[in-house]
Amino acid sequence: MSAFFVDVKPAVDLGAGAPVPVAHLVFDDPGRKVNVLDEGAIGDLENALSEIERRTDLGGVVLRSGKSGSFIAGADVEAIGALTDRAAVHALVKRAHAAFGRLAALPCPTVAAIDGVCLGGGTELALACDSRVAADEPRTQIGLPEVLLGILPGFGGTTRLPRLLGVSTALDLVLTGRTLDARRAEKAGLVARAVPAVWLLEHAHRRLGELAQRAADPRAARAPRRRDVWRPKALAGRVLDGTPFGRALVFSRARAMTRARTGGHYPAPLAAISVMEHGFGQPVEAGLRMEAEWVSDLVVGPVCKNLVRIFLLSERAKKEPVADAAIKPQPVERLALAGAGVMGGGIAELASRSGIEVRMRDISAESLSRALQTVRSLVAERGKKRRAKKSEADNQLARVYPTLDLAGLKRADFAMEAVVEDLDVKRKVFAELEVRMRPGAVLATNTSSLSVDTLADGLERPDRFCGFHFFNPVHRMPLVEVVRGARTSDQTLVTAVALARRLGKTPVVVKDAPGFVVNRILMPYLREAMHLLEEGYPVAGVDASMRRFGMPMGPFEVVDEVGIDVAHKVAGILSRAFPERMSEAPALEKLLAAGRMGKKSGLGFYRHRGGKRTPDPAVAGLLGQARSRKAQSLEVLSERMVLAMINEAAHCLADGIVADAGMLDVAMIFGTGFPPFRGGLLRYADTLGLAKVEGRLAALRAEKGERFRPAPLIAKLAAEGGTFTRPIVAG
Repeated sequence: MSAFFVDVKPAVDLGAGAPVPVAHLVFDDPGRKVNVLDEGAIGDLENALSEIERRTDLGGVVLRSGKSGSFIAGADVEAIGALTDRAAVHALVKRAHAAFGRLAALPCPTVAAIDGVCLGGGTELALACDSRVAADEPRTQIGLPEVLLGILPGFGGTTRLPRLLGVSTALDLVLTGRTLDARRAEKAGLVARAVPAVWLLEHAHRRLGELAQRAADPRAARAPRRRDVWRPKALAGRVLDGTPFGRALVFSRARAMTRARTGGHYPAPLAAISVMEHGFGQPVEAGLRMEAEWVSDLVVGPVCKNLVRIFLLSERAKKEPVADAAIKPQPVERLALAGAGVMGGGIAELASRSGIEVRMRDISAESLSRALQTVRSLVAERGKKRRAKKSEADNQLARVYPTLDLAGLKRADFAMEAVVEDLDVKRKVFAELEVRMRPGAVLATNTSSLSVDTLADGLERPDRFCGFHFFNPVHRMPLVEVVRGARTSDQTLVTAVALARRLGKTPVVVKDAPGFVVNRILMPYLREAMHLLEEGYPVAGVDASMRRFGMPMGPFEVVDEVGIDVAHKVAGILSRAFPERMSEAPALEKLLAAGRMGKKSGLGFYRHRGGKRTPDPAVAGLLGQARSRKAQSLEVLSERMVLAMINEAAHCLADGIVADAGMLDVAMIFGTGFPPFRGGLLRYADTLGLAKVEGRLAALRAEKGERFRPAPLIAKLAAEGGTFTRPIVAG
């Protein structure tokens, strides 16, 4: 069965005379839950267009989906990841351009009726129509997220979008990859109407009539226009987007901001800027030729392959069963949350945003007040960005119940603690919670370093207990480590993973072990930064080396963010667990003794004032640094820290802490910000070559000590010519 087919409505009232035939060009891929553009779909589109082109009586064409509530999810991401032949990519892109061009050149008006997700190639196909209408429903999201996969909108989006929205708006959408709901799409000019879904086709037909009338209007310009095009509404638009000088300024600023944001590591945004800059004043065909050349280079490049890999792995983490598929998660509609600190406030906001009632308990009224203020500020910030209705914010806030007592716990489906990182305190909390909860409810700990199995000792139902480790700040960090203890049941695990997914997080299941996976790998990295500091390398230089590598923050910046006291406690736990590779850091002890706890106290490795972070010369004196060394290059510094991470990651794999290298890479990217363009920590190790990794570790071991002894798994894989990672197949 064809993915595209033509359904001709013989007599449609377009509001401009007698009813006329209207063709519905329907995309309904029978082999998929959602419509995806691939080579086969393009072939079906060509056949459907041939059928339409043979008709001379049509009053218009409506492009729509045959799948209720879903338009077109974009191109086949797995197929993009598999393409390695530039000539084949170029031929496919040119074929898509030709097919979309035939749709754009039809003699009758064309309107896309968008209901649901409309991304990437779906948006580009809609842009080939004369106009668009969209269902004003929460499920409707329209955008061009290709840069997030290391490419640019290559099926006409980079060329057609600026002509519809103007340069400034088009740059914003293409370079960020963000999506618009129907109302925002209408305001931007991406769609002509945002209407209730039940009236979508009626308005699509009405829009066909309006386009036909506009094209036939004798008062129109010498070349009557049927297609929606950009018309500046404000003076700024006329100056910036409407003049050569203004556009040059816009492109220059976009290029500078992109380089600053990406560090030059991501070629796709800069390529998109070039295509739009050089193609905007040219005929569409010229812009499409440039688009095809640039996107063909990007698709076969390493950054695209790495980003596609991470996308597919994250989709696997969000969808793959973590136990027997027959085990269904228990519904979670009510959450009991013990602890109203910064973390507790973040968790409460996240859960209430997801429609879950949250009973937040603390022993301090002041703590509850601060946590509620955290919830309110996060709700307000998000509502401002989304321009949400006040009623939405009010409803969310109403789902958070602050309390000083333990009443009402019997109604909770899931209980979680977010109290201080102290074994005895947490055990006391669990003892209070468990006796008051119904037998089937799940109990979880948000610990970042304590053993889940040790915390489970003394519980009556340890099978209903697991770790649920958020990362701070909760509203921004996408990872949750779901920790399976030795006694955690499959039902508990499935329920916890389902809750993480409902909260919009990417869950990675890990085995209970010191530091789990992220902190265990992060600690040798942070400790190696301390070793560099002890050798005389300055704080700012060490941080700069890792930012140049691609990390969002340097190691000392990270320690200041999480808190020097927290880092010191985790370092102590891990140094006792793995003394041969990790040791406590004297620098942390000295700074703590001086009352420096990082950002929260205003002083750490840096000074923190008014939201700004500045180097602090006093740190060298506090640490007793007599001299300052300068590295031959920043890469010399970053290499040591990254190799420490790779080595510990190999130990984690060998210990079975995570399922495989792919899930470890997801955890490091979503939990620490490891640069996605490198494909993940272990994919980066494979890129270097494991024989080279082993050789550099051995050399550093000889120079710096046993902490750099190559992990047995690295030595084994290097001897066999093997790798950590394998090609990813989407589930």
